[in-house]
Amino acid sequence: MSNIGVDMGGTRIKAGIVDGARIVRSEVIDTNAGASPSDVLDAVSRAVHALDAHPTSVGFAIPGEVDPNGACWQLPNVPGFAGINIQHELERRVSCPVIVENDATVAAFGEALHGWGKEYASFLMVTLGTGVGGGLVLDGKLRRGSHGFAGEIGHLLIDRSPGAPRDAAGLSGTLEAYAGTRALLATFQELGGKGSEVLHIAESARRGETAGASTFALMGRALGEALSSIQVVLDLDAIVFSGGISRSFDLVEPSIREAMRDRAYAEPLLNVPLLPSKLGDAAGLVGAAHLAGA
Repeated sequence: MSNIGVDMGGTRIKAGIVDGARIVRSEVIDTNAGASPSDVLDAVSRAVHALDAHPTSVGFAIPGEVDPNGACWQLPNVPGFAGINIQHELERRVSCPVIVENDATVAAFGEALHGWGKEYASFLMVTLGTGVGGGLVLDGKLRRGSHGFAGEIGHLLIDRSPGAPRDAAGLSGTLEAYAGTRALLATFQELGGKGSEVLHIAESARRGETAGASTFALMGRALGEALSSIQVVLDLDAIVFSGGISRSFDLVEPSIREAMRDRAYAEPLLNVPLLPSKLGDAAGLVGAAHLAGA
């Protein structure tokens, strides 16, 4: 019997048995764009039982917000889940306790336990992927907010201009509308880049091509503007980056720093450490597996 973590992304779901920060065994599920919530939860159940026929508990990280009873507010990048009690539905399928939490919050929890949290008591985890999320740890404690919305930085307004792009929740001019995967690919293609994955943007940037370099520069500016405002409010010890896009962090960091330098009014706010996650893509899975002990 084991504690199993499940990390649900916009296009892929990972499930795994975790020992500390180490993923012992894992299963991966590709999310079919036309799959119903019931289909998705059935697939998750099969993956869990493939790992352990009788799990002790399941921690489920979702790309959206969840109320204290395990019901989903909405998953902007995975339609159809609004109002569904994921906790009850999955417990019925896997026959063990299930804890459901926002994916960025879960990633921050994993990082607090087994990553940069050992050195920095207060940090923001920024998750960069299909959407843009955030998880907040203050003075060593995970902060989810009164209703589970703490750290949802992807919906911060950074552009008030008419016709500003919209994010998956339908909001215009937000950070996610400039720094999420869909936004990056759209910008890359508008600039003449060829490719359908963030990896292609990174390869272009490393070759010194304008399309890739400019795409990441625009992303970095957007992140820097949002993070400088957050830093003024929270004065964090560090800001940590996770998710697929964070693998190209070295290409984005200079533009983040430049934007923060333009907006920070005090040197300590500018000099906050910007750090790729120590756990990398595993942060969400590690955090999810440990939710039962939170």
